[in-house]
Amino acid sequence: MKRSAWSTVAGFLIYVFMLLPVAIIIWMAFFDQPYLNFPPKGYSLRWFAGLANEAELFRGLLYSLEIAVVATIVSLLLGVSAAVVLSRARLRGQALLENAFLLPLVIPAIVSGMAIYIYLYQLSGVLQAGLVPSTWSLVAAHVMITLPWTFRLTYAGAVAIGHDVERASLDLGRKPIGTLLRVTLPLLRPSLIGAGIFAFIFSFGDLEISLFLISPGQITLPVAMVQYAEFKVDPTIAAMATVQIVLVAVLLAVANKFIRFGEAFSGGIKQ
Repeated sequence: MKRSAWSTVAGFLIYVFMLLPVAIIIWMAFFDQPYLNFPPKGYSLRWFAGLANEAELFRGLLYSLEIAVVATIVSLLLGVSAAVVLSRARLRGQALLENAFLLPLVIPAIVSGMAIYIYLYQLSGVLQAGLVPSTWSLVAAHVMITLPWTFRLTYAGAVAIGHDVERASLDLGRKPIGTLLRVTLPLLRPSLIGAGIFAFIFSFGDLEISLFLISPGQITLPVAMVQYAEFKVDPTIAAMATVQIVLVAVLLAVANKFIRFGEAFSGGIKQ
């Protein structure tokens, strides 16, 4: 009983430690004065209303949304294809192949961004083509960091649904492509939605890789926020961060309705 009580207290303190910075950022977004001072002298919503006038931040928001949508779609196509094939195949070294898709999670994002930039820069010299910086190199890098999520979540769903329904569809005369479109993918819908949301969140919030690969005049929201903070320290940046936090929280709440991430990464999901 005592151990349970101590575990509860320890868990509560850990959650407070993790979430306190988020709560402080949201609190700062409502400060009235144009500088950060504790305790605040008043509260206001004017920083949220003024976000539309911050051209760089607003442009960064739209660009981040564009990159995240494209990267999520490509990542889903690749991740679902690999997940379905590997979940149905019997290959030598299959476990190694499955774990290989998770390798980008092991490498620090700043190292990945630098490595991708150097590689594409050297390749540009060989091909005599400007590969970096460009929007497509940024999308490719975002696909790399989101692919582990789309693969792992859809792989867990594909393993959970098993082979019986697909075999029954094939036995009844439906062709493999028809079985994939009419049977497998509908059964994977919860995993697909959850994986897509997770991929979007990681692409939308990426800073380290984007720092190396953004094109001149086109910056993502995290980079725009860093550049803004270099010259100004006011609640505007906290207001934009609050918008991001709310967006991510809503997406995670939606994803939680479709997929249980703990089960996905521990072995499988019952659809």
